[in-house]
Amino acid sequence: MKRYTSILILVISILVIFFLPFGVHIDLGPGPNALISMIWEIPFEPAWYSIRFFSAFQFYIFFCFFRLFFLLELILLLTNKYNRTRFILMGVISELIPLILSIPAMFILNSQGDNLLPIIFPIPFLLVFDILLVIFKSINIKNLKT
Repeated sequence: MKRYTSILILVISILVIFFLPFGVHIDLGPGPNALISMIWEIPFEPAWYSIRFFSAFQFYIFFCFFRLFFLLELILLLTNKYNRTRFILMGVISELIPLILSIPAMFILNSQGDNLLPIIFPIPFLLVFDILLVIFKSINIKNLKT
């Protein structure tokens, strides 16, 4: 039963990491604002373009790189090489990286006056999932000891 639970948690976490949006792309220039996931991007103004697939791997890889490290931390969590502090810290870092990179990006402009780097504000789905998973794992460990 424990093995099936671990596989289910891993599948759900892969869905959370890749399918749920990690941020809102704010374009201060003429382009559209968009909701961004690891494998899709949806603009807020549908007149611009339709859904773009795998745009994060083309344009925003440095914003979502730590989300892949979170997946590695999750595998360590499921194999009982468990460090709760490190797991939560990786979740917080993976959510803060887009914000930390976006703050200076607002002030770095190219020669046409557009932002050189994208501005992405995080949506903390992964952090909420991270905290719920740690709570679930802690409850599960307490039930095993009794």
